[in-house]
Amino acid sequence: MELFLNYVDKVGLIGIIVTITAFLVGIKFPDYDFKLKLQHRSILTHSPIFLFLLIELYKKEKNDTFRLFIAGFALAFAVHFIFDFFPKGWNRGALLHLPVARIALSPKISKLLFIIFITISTYLAIKMTRNFEEFIFLGILALWTFLKNMVKEEKFFRPCVLFLIIFILIGNTKFKEINKNIMKGKEQIIIYIKDMKK
Repeated sequence: MELFLNYVDKVGLIGIIVTITAFLVGIKFPDYDFKLKLQHRSILTHSPIFLFLLIELYKKEKNDTFRLFIAGFALAFAVHFIFDFFPKGWNRGALLHLPVARIALSPKISKLLFIIFITISTYLAIKMTRNFEEFIFLGILALWTFLKNMVKEEKFFRPCVLFLIIFILIGNTKFKEINKNIMKGKEQIIIYIKDMKK
């Protein structure tokens, strides 16, 4: 609770609303391929191409609101791609497609590209964070989405674990607090195990 209050204090209510709004728009954005009359899972919408465009716009006019928007949007892409990485079967609609040529990529290439796109999107989301509280908020937002969509997507454990691994590994390169918290947790587990043996 204290962490959340710190986040609200540092970012403000408007920042939270912007991040959540961007996330809710971004989670559906890749499926706009239907509205654009592209094949489902077109590489134009199911890749971080649009995120790079947002980053370029941000470089020209840096402001906190837009930064938080990009963080939420990029996180949404990562979560969407993670759900897409676990289809019922790697065929037809599950595969990435090249536009214009309308060619479906092979399952191996589709899987590899999804992992790359998930990593890039997660990296961009974390890159847009300024402090550990923002990082934690993004993590909570993603975990909430995995829980909320568990029944609809018929999956939870594998997408959630994949996200946490990528999110923590990338986050660890930026925030020393992650490693400190992992070490504290490890120490607590060791103390708990020792107490159980007594």
